Amino acid sequence: MISGFFKAKTIAVIGAAREEEKVGHIIFRNLFQNKNLKVIPVNPNASFIIRQKCYASVLDIQDKVELAIIAIPAEFVPKVLEQCGKKKIKSAVIISSGFSEAGNIKLEEQIKKTAEKYKIQLLGPNVLGFISPYQDINASFFKGMPDKGSIAFISQSGAIGTAVLDASIKNKTGLSGFVSIGNSLLTDFSDFIEYYIKDKETKIITLYIESLKQGKGRRFIDVCKSSSKPIIAIKAGKTTTGAKAAKSHTAALASEQGVYESIFKQAGIISLDSIRDLFNLANIYSKYQAIGKRACIVTNAGGLGVLASDALDKSGISLPEIPDKLKKLGIKQNPIDLLGDAKADKYYKALEILDKETFFDFFLVLLTPQYMTQPIETAQILKELKKPVIACFIGGEKVERAKEFLKDKVPVFDDIEDLAVLGKII
Repeated sequence: MISGFFKAKTIAVIGAAREEEKVGHIIFRNLFQNKNLKVIPVNPNASFIIRQKCYASVLDIQDKVELAIIAIPAEFVPKVLEQCGKKKIKSAVIISSGFSEAGNIKLEEQIKKTAEKYKIQLLGPNVLGFISPYQDINASFFKGMPDKGSIAFISQSGAIGTAVLDASIKNKTGLSGFVSIGNSLLTDFSDFIEYYIKDKETKIITLYIESLKQGKGRRFIDVCKSSSKPIIAIKAGKTTTGAKAAKSHTAALASEQGVYESIFKQAGIISLDSIRDLFNLANIYSKYQAIGKRACIVTNAGGLGVLASDALDKSGISLPEIPDKLKKLGIKQNPIDLLGDAKADKYYKALEILDKETFFDFFLVLLTPQYMTQPIETAQILKELKKPVIACFIGGEKVERAKEFLKDKVPVFDDIEDLAVLGKII
């Protein structure tokens, strides 16, 4: 079962190294930090690594090994995978590159036959690895651990994966899991989407796709259609030039963009063009099951309200008229401009009244840091509202603390242009 990757308690790192800058050392150290795991280094040229006895081969290990992480030159992988099969290791992650993406198709076919012969569940080759924040498992050569969250990210590119992981740590965007699938020899997007559909910690599944393996499209559609959780994808290689680059990267077969548009539509996948949009939308879904299509804008900058109105209109989000009963209270129109001198109490008075109304579905609260603005105090108010809230706090240092304060409960955008993703909401 694919869950063997995530549930393994005894892990052999083949290619564990003493040199701190080497991939094998980073993977071993990442795993070794988890005291609930038994992590065994394998390297014929070392006796000890981080004070742990090192073995020349997995066949020399007396304990049962559930998972092997392989980080050695490609030409040695077939022999090592054969040893894993004889050791009855049921799951393996091949970090090593230099297979079909480098033109070594026969070498890749060789490891495929070995894995099938011994019924080894294989991730890779040519991958960054995987990370499970809830199990505190970092089986990759990325340094760091994202916060626990509800977003699963599956990436065909290891480098894109590191960028997203680094951004998730910086922005405190929690993840439920991360997987780099690389060349997808025996396990691919469908397998891991299926896993995260069943994972109780995951609320939304996000993908970076360059191309699907030939013949894998139908299963991909069926698995995605079966998901009750939103699936968001960035499809790279949309142009002829990009498609060629994608083929050389993971050796997958790139198809016409129209084919992918059709696949995504059939599968119910939300397609985006940037990592920033992907995480903005994922953050909304991770906070709210739905936000609706009717917004009420509350702002301390009239010009910003106009720009936001244009952005929402382009996204298919409407701004309902203010009911007459509220107009009598001085709330005249949507957007609601509190003016530049609005302190937190002015936001509070307006939002408290509006939070009880039914003429709109969600708040869009805009804030710019003028002299009398109280970003932190205003942010505290937003956390207490019953209706869904999307915040757009625009500025520099004066709003950073407030944005950090909101992130665990309220999606926060950095700019009006980010509102375009709202048009993708189901």
